[in-house]
Amino acid sequence: MDNQGAEAARPWAEKAGATFPTVVDRDNALAAIYDYKLIPNGIFLDEEGIIRYRKFGGFTIENAADVAAIQRLIDGEVMQVELDAKDAPYHLSESDRALIDTRMRLGAERFARGAQTDAIAEWAHALHLDPENLTIRKQIWMARYPEKFHPTIDFDWQKGQLARERAEEIAQGICGPDGCPLPHR
Repeated sequence: MDNQGAEAARPWAEKAGATFPTVVDRDNALAAIYDYKLIPNGIFLDEEGIIRYRKFGGFTIENAADVAAIQRLIDGEVMQVELDAKDAPYHLSESDRALIDTRMRLGAERFARGAQTDAIAEWAHALHLDPENLTIRKQIWMARYPEKFHPTIDFDWQKGQLARERAEEIAQGICGPDGCPLPHR
């Protein structure tokens, strides 16, 4: 998933040495379908396009359990890997999800046209409706702080940035110390 398009995603696929088809979800369609709020994600499809494994948030090839789950599928030991479902802290209405999707696409289009400030404003509107959504935050961060994402991703900075933003949201009454149980209006 990368709202900034294939060219922004290409270095990561090349660095990973991917020998499989890589698809760039510029329109954030999977987030709209599955309502995930975290990245990175792992989705494993079989030859017929059936999802056999999915993990939203925290998927990494450095995690032995993630690799083992995929290897069990490849080896034919299991047909599907079931993961514990995690409930979202709140559920968005269809109209809110559509508005968020529209704001995300509009932001991506504005960013592609060089209107960075306008893009960030659209993504900020989307985040206002879905404050627990880290995928939206990361789009804003990539636009504001590209040096923290290219040529390498600074995960420690991201953790610190999230803590700073959370502290501001708590001070403003947008979220509580345990997160944002309800979208802010």
